[in-house]
Amino acid sequence: MRVKRYVAETLQDAMVKVKMDMGKDAIILHTRKFKEGGFFGFFGKRMFEVTAAVEDGVIAPVAATAAAGGESAVTPQSLAGGSEFDEPEDDADLFDEIQEMKTMLNEMMTQMDAAQDIKVLPKPFQKYHQVLVDNDVDEKLTKKILRDIMQQLPKEKTASNETVKKSLEQQILKLLKRPRPILFKRPGLNQQSIALVGPTGVGKTTTIAKLAATFSIVDKKKVALITTDTYRVAAVEQLKTYGEIIGIPVEVVYTPQELQEAISRYTDKDLILIDTAGRSHKSTEQMIELKSFLDVAEPSGIFLVLSATTRFKDMMDIVNSYSDIQITRLVFTKLDETSTFGAILTLISKTQKFLSYVTVGQNVPDDIEIADPEKIAKMITRER
Repeated sequence: MRVKRYVAETLQDAMVKVKMDMGKDAIILHTRKFKEGGFFGFFGKRMFEVTAAVEDGVIAPVAATAAAGGESAVTPQSLAGGSEFDEPEDDADLFDEIQEMKTMLNEMMTQMDAAQDIKVLPKPFQKYHQVLVDNDVDEKLTKKILRDIMQQLPKEKTASNETVKKSLEQQILKLLKRPRPILFKRPGLNQQSIALVGPTGVGKTTTIAKLAATFSIVDKKKVALITTDTYRVAAVEQLKTYGEIIGIPVEVVYTPQELQEAISRYTDKDLILIDTAGRSHKSTEQMIELKSFLDVAEPSGIFLVLSATTRFKDMMDIVNSYSDIQITRLVFTKLDETSTFGAILTLISKTQKFLSYVTVGQNVPDDIEIADPEKIAKMITRER
């Protein structure tokens, strides 16, 4: 059996090609409508594709007539209106065919080759597509953002770099959402207890010291520090030193029971900050141990601390490893140590978690701030 695809600007013309090439015995295997060129369905030319088959040895009418030295009597008009072509049996068949076309078109839209798409974009979109990709924004997310902007902007404004950049920043702001820092004005909540969790080496201990100093010195809150990180003597001593400088109590606990007892001793505090040991997201045993501490602590918030220098794939693996723990906020450290910030946007878009704080250096308490989506959006859209 010979199988072949035929493409034309109309379905009728594609059928004509089938009949002229394969004859009346051709079997239609599939039809679909698609757009040639374009970007996400914009600017493309609508085309039709018909996949047909015929048994080997069958000679098409055109070929047979040509072999006999005569003219072909096959015309588009006779093919479209004649009785030789098998029409769909009923409306249900036609409906199924249309639905199948839609499904295939949607799949094509999500699988379009990036290099081919970019060529047909207006120049500003080409530029900012590259800017986002260079900033490590996920390719699929980049396309979605640009597609949303193209749908929103009047066509005459898609040629302006300034307009596209402004729209891009607004779209990123929507994805980042408003940050959710530690607040004390929630009705019926007199005390906040926040646990910081995360992998090793991301700066949890320094971050928790910055939070303690800010709330104690700047906001005049009564703060207590508790650490379960007994694996690193240096970390414990570091926190104790910070506690002495700030003037707040620091307590070291070794078991979940000791953590529960320590929390009960600080009922007079506005804020209890709980430092946890860095955990490898690949160690199930360590994650179970961490959960045993958090279960008894029952903190009002669990903040996952991540380094902005981490690749997105690794960030996603870390978040997934904490799936049994109710992560309420994200803290990103080391923003001063990277020049690409797209992984932050991609992670928030995929996990729907909220930002809380970012750190931009080692100084306590200066180098921590409430995450500013506008700043992050500008960093992501900044040309490198």
